Amino acid sequence: MSRGFYIYFDKKSGAYMAEILDPQTGARVCKRNTGVKGTGLKGDKARDAALLIAAGWVREGIPERKRGKVPVYQKPAAHKVNALIGLQAILKGIEQTTDLDEDQALEIARALRDRGLLSLPIVKAGPGNVDFCQFLDGFWSYDTSEYIQDKIAHGHRFSRRHAYECKLKVKTELLPFFGDKKLHHVTTDDLSILSRQLADRGLATSTINQIVLVCKTPLKWAFNKKMIPENPCVGLSRFSITNRERGVLTGEEAAAVFAVDWKDKRAFVASLFAATSGARQGECLALRQSDIGKDTITIAHSYSALDGLKLPKNNHKRIVPLLPEVRAALMDLIKDNPWDSENNDPFIFYSSLPDRPVDPHVILKGLKDALDLINVDHKGRNVTFHSWRHFFCSRITQQIEGEKVAKVSGHLSEAVFKKYADHIEEKNIHEVGAAAAQVFENILQFKKAV
Repeated sequence: MSRGFYIYFDKKSGAYMAEILDPQTGARVCKRNTGVKGTGLKGDKARDAALLIAAGWVREGIPERKRGKVPVYQKPAAHKVNALIGLQAILKGIEQTTDLDEDQALEIARALRDRGLLSLPIVKAGPGNVDFCQFLDGFWSYDTSEYIQDKIAHGHRFSRRHAYECKLKVKTELLPFFGDKKLHHVTTDDLSILSRQLADRGLATSTINQIVLVCKTPLKWAFNKKMIPENPCVGLSRFSITNRERGVLTGEEAAAVFAVDWKDKRAFVASLFAATSGARQGECLALRQSDIGKDTITIAHSYSALDGLKLPKNNHKRIVPLLPEVRAALMDLIKDNPWDSENNDPFIFYSSLPDRPVDPHVILKGLKDALDLINVDHKGRNVTFHSWRHFFCSRITQQIEGEKVAKVSGHLSEAVFKKYADHIEEKNIHEVGAAAAQVFENILQFKKAV
């Protein structure tokens, strides 16, 4: 049996070092600088002082190492020698256990976590041991994502545009934050810190929630697929939505904007139709000649550059009333369509290509140019093309019951209107149309674009 330690002179530091040993095996437990300077020569009295310090460590405990400071005997001991010897035995046992498997390794790690010595998620090397941001990028890849393809197979709506926007958030917002962090190392604290940093940048609360959701949905899916042992999103607080309200024009402003000369007829007619029907921009772009009836129009599709033609939001086609003057404007626009002779059912809002409608930016720019002409601060008031939808609903509900308006405008996602989703009687369409004619009679002058 050894005495439990030995000392030696370290020429580099000019001090005596002590190595603490396991008295039973002689194996080294740890090495510490005694803090005693000397010469290392025979008869050096400093060596005796170092011996006393080392002996005291064996008897009282070894002080905790502090960066930048040399521990001395008088400082409080943090590690008992027996505990360190036991640790060495544990580590040696793990090293020599050749048949230790992943499940057994998890048991060891969980025991440490239960004692509060580990805070990281305890996972075995497996499907969760992948780069988190690479996992997110693949998760939101429309054509190859197992999650997205499963959603589509079960009849759920999922657009290419949404997948593209999620991938973009991964690249611009999440990769700079997470770096090369592994999927199974992502914690609730990580997501909380991300949320706070986004908030500190002054982002809208809905934008913050959308960015965090790009993480939350994949993490929940990974947990359900047993890629990670727990879902770090459980208990994560969301930001309360405090977005700016969508700007809505007054009746006088709407009358003025339709009275000026618009540079693009397609932009003029699109705004005219949206203001009198509540149609969304994508629904306007998707309109074809065959959708136009005598006094109604069918909203059968929506259009986006990434998805092409698709069902409208909420997957419901609907019929909306069509004022005679608006119908005339739509039919007049069809006459200008360069693809009419080659396409039996052309897009009403045509582009330079026969198989797609005009770029939505053309429609929005036309509206903003007209608003500039009447000195409306559309940016400060957050007036966009979608504002026409709010304009229609706010004006028409002053004349007729909200549920009938909701059915025509397609507000099927709002709980207050869900019970009306099954059908709408033809007389209700004409009732809304009559109300629209009355509401917009003094607002819309139906002035043609130049």
